[in-house]
This record gives sequence, structure tokens and C-alpha cells, in this order.
Amino acid sequence: MKTRCIHLVVLLCLPFMFFAQGIQFFEGTWEEALVRAKEEKKLIFVDAYAQWCGPCKMMAKKVFTQPEVGEFYNSNFINMKLDMEASESKSFKRKFSVSAFPTLFFVNEKEEEVHKSVGAKKADALIALGNKALSKDDRSGEFAEKYALGDRSYDLVLAYVKALNKVNKPSLGVVNEYLRSNPEITPEQRAIFVFEGITESDSKWFSELLNNRKMYVKRYGEEAVEEKIQNVCWKTVEKAAEFEYYGLVEESKTKYKSFKTGDDRLFGLEADMYYGGYMKDPDIFMPAIETYYKKYAKKEPTLIKQCIEELSVQFKDNEKAKTKAENYSKELVKKEKTPENLLIYAQILNKNGKKSDAIVKAKESLELAKKEGQPGHKIQQFIRFLESS
Repeated sequence: MKTRCIHLVVLLCLPFMFFAQGIQFFEGTWEEALVRAKEEKKLIFVDAYAQWCGPCKMMAKKVFTQPEVGEFYNSNFINMKLDMEASESKSFKRKFSVSAFPTLFFVNEKEEEVHKSVGAKKADALIALGNKALSKDDRSGEFAEKYALGDRSYDLVLAYVKALNKVNKPSLGVVNEYLRSNPEITPEQRAIFVFEGITESDSKWFSELLNNRKMYVKRYGEEAVEEKIQNVCWKTVEKAAEFEYYGLVEESKTKYKSFKTGDDRLFGLEADMYYGGYMKDPDIFMPAIETYYKKYAKKEPTLIKQCIEELSVQFKDNEKAKTKAENYSKELVKKEKTPENLLIYAQILNKNGKKSDAIVKAKESLELAKKEGQPGHKIQQFIRFLESS
């Protein structure tokens, strides 16, 4: 049910107030930005804008200034704002085509376009766009050749593993081979390698994460360590579904709990819902979502909607699931009576064969939408569908 980010943002030696200011834009030249991108092995994020552009101004004022946007972009990119009508942007314009504003580019140190998007973005969409660019920035090839030729230096192997993980390529073989070779590295180097290298909790090296937890918290911060452990354990949940083996789910829950960090009960419920939904197994899914609803979702309309969607999509023909979806929809309207929530309730009623009740709720949704000055086109379409079927 929960969407989990595959890129772990590790914050090192950067004060909170730096991020609170939003995106920090590099003020040097394009050529200087390319040099920095090469040194830091980062992509350059370019806001190609025009001074008269309304959407560009909106992003500058309301999106780039948001702390979560700044945290993500300052950690992962060299950021630049380039006025496409200014003479300083000639070098950039010669290489890249800009036909509308804003155009958002992600460029590597070789001046190769990795990803781009046209048009203004809200904060969540801009972060998603950045993650998309990171997933396409595959630098593993530059390390793979040296590794294949026998280079086992610590920095090379660590960089190789990090590059593989960054684009979601398998790295476990490299991690296992390196650690089994008993390399001559310090305990701290080994701990860092394990932290960066392990992507699944069903790894023989997982216990080293637990044993070095204090060192990791000191180096990376509590939040980053917690996110790492959660991502590692969740990867094993996904693997359990892929191989249809519930034992891996149980293992991931046990190992997550062993770290005594985060809400292990919530993690366990989400793991069971994911596996049960993937496998279409109501015996696993139903108890988990019922407990999740009572303990976490009942007071949050957004979470209630997620529960309704899971029940009505994953188990649309299961009578128990249909009843739960209807009850949750009814409670959603009691919690927050809006045109949208009334329409959700009406749709669930119709799925459950209660067309007359669905029409009543759909009309109530339309009436409330008109009263609040909201568009009602979709609601009217649904009502016509119900009355004609």
C-alpha cells in the first residue's frame, strides 16, 4: 500500500537550515557547473526559464523554495537556473533545444541529456521527476570494466556497488565476492561498505548492520539509518512476493523489529497487505487490513481511501472484502463529507449491487458539488450510467 522510494537520501554534514531554504542554485558558469558535476559525480538539474514566464515564476516562488524539494535536489544534483533569453545561456542553447518554458533538464558532466520535462511541476511531481532522472543515470559501466579486469580497490568496488544500487541493478554478487575475499580494509570501511551494499534483509551480512547501528547513526543520522533498514527489509518483502514464499515476509518482519527503530507493527501490517494483495490471498490480507484500519487509517481520510481502493481492486469478487469496502466508504463520508467521498461511496454501493442506494449518494454528491462551486461533470456521467443500466 505504501509507495517506497528506491533512492536513499543520505545527509552528511549539512545543517538543517541549509535545506530549509529550498533549492540552492549554483551561480557559476555552465562550464564550471560541468566541472563540479564531474568532481561530485552528480547530474546537473537545469531550470531553463524566461523572465516573463508565469509558470516559471510560480515554480521559483512556490516550489523551489519548499524544504523537502531543497533537501532532495541539494543532495542529488548541481542545480542551475538559466534564463534562455540571456547571453550567458548561449553555450547551453547551442546544445539543447528549448521550445517552451519552463523546460527542466537533467544533464551529465559529458553534456549528455539524461532526462527532461516541459512544463511547471508541483513539489511531489518535481521530486518524482528527479528520481526518474537518477534512475536513468547509470554510471556502473565505468566501474564494471575495471572490476572485470581485476581491480578490487576499496574505493572502486564501493563506487561500483553504489552505482549499481542507484539504478536498481543487482549488486549482491559483487558485495558477496568482495566481502568473502576478506579484503584488507578497516572495520569502519567494512561497516560503510555493508551499509551501502546490502539491499535485502535476507543477506548473510545483515547482522553487521545491527552490530554497527550506533556508528551508522553517528555518521548518517537516525532518520537515514531508519530509512535504510526499512528499504532493505521491504526489498525482501517484494522478493517474497516474487518467489511466492511467505517465509521471507516473516523474516523481514523479524529483522526489522530487531533494530528497534520505527513502527515494527505498522511495517508488519504493510508487509502482509502487500504480500496478501500480490498473491490474492485473503487469509493474509484481510486480518492485516482490518488491524491496519483500526490502528492507523480510521482517523485519516487519505488512508481510508487507500484501504477502500485495495479492497475493491485486489479482492473485487470477495464478499468479505466488498462488505469492508462499503463499511469503510460509509465511515469515510461520516469522517469527511465531500463530493469526492460521496462519489466513492456511491461507486462502492453500485459494485455491491445496491444501485438505488448508489443513485441516492451520487445525487447527494452532485448537489454538494454545486453548492461548493465544484465541477460535477464526472458525477453527472456516473448518475447517467446508473440510471441507464
